Formats: sequence, C-alpha cells, structure tokens
Amino acid sequence: MSLDALFQQILLTEHQLTEQTQKFKDAQQSSVMRLQHDLIKKCEDQMLKKIEELLCQKRHLWERLVKRESKEEEEIFLQEISRFNSDFSLRGNRETVFESQTHTEILDLEREVESLYKLDRQLSVAEAMTASLRAESLFVSQKPLTDSTCLLRKELEMHKKAALELRQEELSSEIRLLQS
Repeated sequence: MSLDALFQQILLTEHQLTEQTQKFKDAQQSSVMRLQHDLIKKCEDQMLKKIEELLCQKRHLWERLVKRESKEEEEIFLQEISRFNSDFSLRGNRETVFESQTHTEILDLEREVESLYKLDRQLSVAEAMTASLRAESLFVSQKPLTDSTCLLRKELEMHKKAALELRQEELSSEIRLLQS
C-alpha cells in the first residue's frame, strides 16, 4: 500500500466517521428531542392533574367557607334574637304576661257580670213599678171619670207609665249592648 492509497483510505475513513458521527448526532438529537417532548407531555399531564386537584380542593374549601359563614350568620342571628328577647323580657316573663292578661280578662268579665246584675235589678224594679202602676190604673179606671182627682191621677199615671216604659226600653237596649 502506498502512501497515497493510505492517505486516501484515511480521508475516506475520516469522511465515513464524520458522516456516522453526524448521523449519530442527528439520531441522538432526535432521541433527546423525543425524550424532551415526552417529558414535557408528562409534565403537562401532571400539571393538568394538579390543576384539577387544586380546583377540586378550591371548590371544597369554598363550600366549607360558605357553610362556616352560614353557621356564623345563623349563630349571630340567634344571638340577636336572644338579646332582643332578653331586652324586652319576652322569654322569662311569658308566664307573668299570660297571668296578667288572664287576670285582666277575668276582671273585665266580673265587671260585665256586675253591670248585668245591676241592670237586672233595675229592670226588676221597673217591672214591679209597672205592675204597681197597672194595678193602680185598674183601680183608677173603675172610679168615675168626672172626679177631678181621678182625672189628675189618670194623667199622672200616663206620664209615669210613659216614663217607666221609656226607662224599661233604655235598660233593655243597655242589656242587649252589654250582651253583644
């Protein structure tokens, strides 16, 4: 082998080596890119999963916050109602208020019964007077009509009778009014 042939052989080998190195670099670069792509895809999938978990956690925390605020509002509302009841003595004096109302109603009913008794007595007196006047009227009607005292009595009797009837009507309407 000559030097030229050896030199040609070296150049050829060098050229082949450069080509193979380039192919190897290209293959390596392609593999690296594929690996990077796969890693990026994996990272993206993991990030999407993590985002989904965080959104779910956020939703859960939001629901808990809303429930807590709702409970706090309910507690505040109940405290305000208790304070209001205490301020106006609605809780402790319920029985006292009920007893007072009952006592007042009983007193009103007793007064009404008393008024009815008074009216009933007045009505009895008026009926007795009416009966007495009727008896007197009967007696007077049997006397002669020419007697002057008799005529005056008759006139007086009619006035009394009218007055008593008027009083009886007044008492009857008062009784009806009280009964209704």
